Amino acid sequence: MRACLLWLAFCLIFAIAGCSKPETARAPTSPQLANAPEAGQGATNVIDACSLLTSKEIEAIQGAALKDTKPSANSQGGLAVSQCYFLLPSAADSIVLTVTQRAAGSNSRDPKESWDEMFHGNKENASTREEGEKESVGPQMIISLGDEAFWAPQRFGGAMYALKGNIYISISVGGPGDQPTKIQKSKALAEIVLKRL
Repeated sequence: MRACLLWLAFCLIFAIAGCSKPETARAPTSPQLANAPEAGQGATNVIDACSLLTSKEIEAIQGAALKDTKPSANSQGGLAVSQCYFLLPSAADSIVLTVTQRAAGSNSRDPKESWDEMFHGNKENASTREEGEKESVGPQMIISLGDEAFWAPQRFGGAMYALKGNIYISISVGGPGDQPTKIQKSKALAEIVLKRL
């Protein structure tokens, strides 16, 4: 009898936990902090990327309700990186948000340095590229988003990068639509995220 009651209590706890809403369903007022799994690498107090968008906001822009979130965090090269995969009913419509900030510890690095390397890198190397490489399109500056922003086209889609203070984000939006549509959707989501940083 006692074993039966324990088993019933365990099932009830499991059922209640399974029915809880995802963290993104509530409207965040400030970014949540989460410890990175590899705390020994110096990444503590990493902003939880999954706390920066709500299901309602995603549905308004992507036209589909949020199904689940899959967070991850790590520290590399003196930077703390938090990522969230916002899974929608159609995986092709899903969103990936990455937040990059200074890691904790003596080897920490200012994210602006990484930003400058990505978008204001060695122009001498860029001018010596072969003709075949010039066919690829570089990042496109986006006006009125954060301190500075770029759309980085990729073979399939692209990613919006935006800098605010000493934190930068990248956001990729899946789904149908041409590049201008993806830029518009990514910018709309980035504006929401930047307000919460």
